[in-house]
Amino acid sequence: MNEKSPYQEYVEEKKSTQPNIISFGIGKAILYSLVAVIVWQFVGSIISLPGMFYKPLNHITLPLGFLSGTLAAIVVLLMLTQTKFTVILQSIKHKFTFTQLILAVCCWFLFLPLAEFFTSLIPTTGPLEAVYKIFEESFEMMLDYKIAGFIMVCLLAPIFEEIIFRGIILKGMLNFNVNPTVAILLNGFIFGCAHMNPWQFIGAGILGVIFGFVYYRTKSLLIPMILHFLNNTLAYSLMLIQGDMEGDVFVQSDYLILIGLTILGIGSVFLLYKQTQQKTI
Repeated sequence: MNEKSPYQEYVEEKKSTQPNIISFGIGKAILYSLVAVIVWQFVGSIISLPGMFYKPLNHITLPLGFLSGTLAAIVVLLMLTQTKFTVILQSIKHKFTFTQLILAVCCWFLFLPLAEFFTSLIPTTGPLEAVYKIFEESFEMMLDYKIAGFIMVCLLAPIFEEIIFRGIILKGMLNFNVNPTVAILLNGFIFGCAHMNPWQFIGAGILGVIFGFVYYRTKSLLIPMILHFLNNTLAYSLMLIQGDMEGDVFVQSDYLILIGLTILGIGSVFLLYKQTQQKTI
């Protein structure tokens, strides 16, 4: 199919009038992602350090560490790519239709069972048991700092992670004319790896692909932020209600529902693809 997507048409239209555009290939995308995660973890760990010695400080240092780490990563990426933050703001402010938003939400929600199913296949015992315990403890620690956890997981993560992984990393590859399918899949893989544990790798990877596809077709960074917020808020709410991180949104053993929802999800992806062919955004 040689037809250009709205995103490709938009990039070609803006290149002549907006020289300050993020553009780089796959190699740099991987390198920049690695640099971003290292800066993010390093700065965030330093800011969060006082909470290790005086636990009540975690109410402040947990979200502050996340905010400082992600902001530092964004600043470093913008410096490396010689890009102004106004480029990111343009993606956030880009207009979209209500229909596109609803279809995007359907894409996210209908693929949730598939993400949960593949995540459930990764063992939590045996060789991975010690790693899982660390992962579990780090998440359940937020039960002791509920407000800090909500700010970090449900508010800050959707905004700043989307800026890093979709607004900079994916946008750079798409502007460099990397094949969109390759760019979106690689972006999902990078997003999964950035969570640094095998259980979130699968779920975050699949959702990263969905968020990337939505961003590619709509050109709006705000829509993936909304999807990311819905996803994290749903997961965090379940953790608070159940008192642990073992709860699932769907029953994994009901394969007919899993297959049916996945088919509906594919249908939603197709409808969003067709709907964004319209040059109204």
